[in-house]
Amino acid sequence: MGEGVALKKLGIIGGLGPAATASLFARIIDHTDAAVDQDHIDITILNRPQIPDRTAYILGKSDESYVPAVREAALQLEAMGCEILCMPCVTGHYKSDETFGCLTTATVLHMPLEAARYISEQGKRTVGVMATDGTGRAGVLQEALEAQGLAAVFPEPEFQAKVMSIIYDDVKAGRPADMRAFDDVCGHLRARGCDSVLLGCTELSVIHAPREAHGMLVVDALEVLALRAVQACGAKVK
Repeated sequence: MGEGVALKKLGIIGGLGPAATASLFARIIDHTDAAVDQDHIDITILNRPQIPDRTAYILGKSDESYVPAVREAALQLEAMGCEILCMPCVTGHYKSDETFGCLTTATVLHMPLEAARYISEQGKRTVGVMATDGTGRAGVLQEALEAQGLAAVFPEPEFQAKVMSIIYDDVKAGRPADMRAFDDVCGHLRARGCDSVLLGCTELSVIHAPREAHGMLVVDALEVLALRAVQACGAKVK
């Protein structure tokens, strides 16, 4: 880091889920070109696993909204001096204007939009989306991808059920991910004409998915968020 260059402070709204939050933190460190400790970003993490489930609320299975709790965390981080905020949860970006419109000084990195921009930069056009049912219902990834001129393709019900099982029955339950099911879904998306796959749920970011599957580029939204966080805070990217 050049002398006199002040890095912006990063705030992470975490706990959605905890493993994804820990993974984001580690990836930010990995993406930072640092010779000494002082070259790294000042990061404040609020790990709030008690925030209500986003998918359950969006699907109408719960009346408890996650928005007030996320808004409170964002305001707390802003009050602590964080200038850049991010949240490692794709589904939680539904109603982002309502959630983050209260901020006055901090800037939020919109995870779906950053992932869509990255895929577009790679020259891809038809994106197979692996995400929760709630994310699909909310339309947050479709909107982000379509804004970049990309087509969003979701798995058909049989294969979407496999995605949900990996997320909830495996990762959130602390069990190893069923990578055979993951490969099945990728093959299905390839057959539907996709040239890339977006891991649009942070629980899928911790399963050590390959960077390519069935000839398609596999893009991890959490990996993109980590890279963008380093850039937005003004640190050197490794």
